[in-house]
Amino acid sequence: MRPMTIISFAAGLFLTASSGSAADYCASADQVLQVQDYYAEAPGAMPPIASMRTGLTEAIVVSGLPAGRSVSAAGKHFAEVWDALGSWGESTFLIMKGQNVFEIRSTVGKGAPSETSDYFNIAYDQPVRGHLRPDLYASIYAIEMPGRGDAIVRGVLFYGEDGASEFGVFVSGDSVDPTEDDITNFNKVKDLIASKGSVCPPR
Repeated sequence: MRPMTIISFAAGLFLTASSGSAADYCASADQVLQVQDYYAEAPGAMPPIASMRTGLTEAIVVSGLPAGRSVSAAGKHFAEVWDALGSWGESTFLIMKGQNVFEIRSTVGKGAPSETSDYFNIAYDQPVRGHLRPDLYASIYAIEMPGRGDAIVRGVLFYGEDGASEFGVFVSGDSVDPTEDDITNFNKVKDLIASKGSVCPPR
C-alpha cells in the first residue's frame, strides 16, 4: 500500500500556528475574507499550511473555508463522532506536535470515557491507541479539500479551544485512492457532524 502523504507537498514549510483565546476558533467576517482570498490563490492547501501562511489558527482557517468544503459540530459531540468513525476502514491519523508531523495508518478503535478521570480511553487493539481529553475539544470539522490532480482529501479534524489541531483522521489523500465504501462512510460521518449544528454562528 502506498504511504499517505497528506501534507508532504509542503514538507519543510510546516510551522505551528499561533495560539489564541478560548473563543478564538470561529472566523470573523474579515478573517473569512482573508481565508477565502488565500484559497482563491492556493485551492489545494491543507489547513495547517493555510494557517501558517495566513497567521490564523487552524480552527479559524477551517471555519472560514469556502462553501461546501467543511461542516462542523461542537467538541461535546466527540464520543458520537468517534463511534461513527469506527465504520471506516484503515485510515490515516494526522498528529502534529511542534514542527513534527506524524501520519499513522490505523482503523479507529473502540473507545469509552474513563470511570475515574476525564480521559477517553481507546482500546489497545489498533495501532492508534491511548487516552484522549475530548472535554478540552472546542470543535470538530469534516472537510473535503482538493488534492493533487483529481484527488479529493476527506477527513475529520478535532480542535482545542486555542484553535490548534488535536489530530485528524483521513480516508484519502494525494497517495491513497478512496474506495466507494470509503466515500460512503465519510459522507455518513459528515452528515452526522452537520446534523449537530455548526459550532460557529452563520455567516
